[in-house]
Amino acid sequence: MIRILFISLFLFSNFFLFPQNKAEVYISSYKDIAVAEMNQFGIPASITLAQGILESGNGESRLATEGKNHFGIKCHDNWNGETIIEDDDEKGECFRKYSKVADSYRDHSLFLTERERYSSLFDLSPTNYKAWAKGLKKAGYATNPKYPSLLIDLIKKYDLSRFDKGDSQQKNLFVTHSYGFPFLYGVGLNYMKADKYFITEELNSSFVFSGVAVGGGLHLFNKMYGSLSVNGIYAMYAKDETQRFDFAVSPQLNYILDTKNKKILISAGVLFPFKDIIKKKMIPTISLTYLR
Repeated sequence: MIRILFISLFLFSNFFLFPQNKAEVYISSYKDIAVAEMNQFGIPASITLAQGILESGNGESRLATEGKNHFGIKCHDNWNGETIIEDDDEKGECFRKYSKVADSYRDHSLFLTERERYSSLFDLSPTNYKAWAKGLKKAGYATNPKYPSLLIDLIKKYDLSRFDKGDSQQKNLFVTHSYGFPFLYGVGLNYMKADKYFITEELNSSFVFSGVAVGGGLHLFNKMYGSLSVNGIYAMYAKDETQRFDFAVSPQLNYILDTKNKKILISAGVLFPFKDIIKKKMIPTISLTYLR
């Protein structure tokens, strides 16, 4: 049984611990900051995220990793903060360096709102990301003639315009349908505050036993959560009717697969029954939970 558990966790970590799409991981990490900046300054979150993805190489460029600069903003004459040197249009250009990524997002907002050449952008609707993309190029934000189309393609590909509706439009409560082992099927509710925590309750069943689970998880990093649930288990075929019901606890690792059209909670862990009605001290668990 222990061998099965470790094999399950090994497969889980190899397939789900490392992000499958770097842009989606970037979006998940910084969408809340982009929405907060939009609410305060009026810059579409879709534009901010698309620029961040493009300018920082999904957060993996040297400017982003060492300088926390996600928008390629250069020093200019009025910058008194730390700097980082990087080749761009010319060799050895001066770029702004920040202590954290949120400072880069805030400086991006101030950079656009405090310069006259970008003022016409704020006459546009915050939901008209195409006009914003073209306006940024026209105002001189980038020299690449394809810059607007690059932003627009990213926004379309990852449905970034959904964030232009703001926090109030983001869904938090989901009906869940799960499939896995040892419970073959489950249905329930999940309240999720992205990148913070989730609370879940679920009814589960299999051919051998059924159960109810209540639990929650805390965000660890990227799309990973650690969770713990308390389970009530009913063993339908136990010989002793007085011993058919048991409690169990289940620690798990959870990965959120969050794409344009679906949100799936992928979980692996262990179920520890309090008694031995199912003749096991612990049971490996794995499940796919669709959040609708």
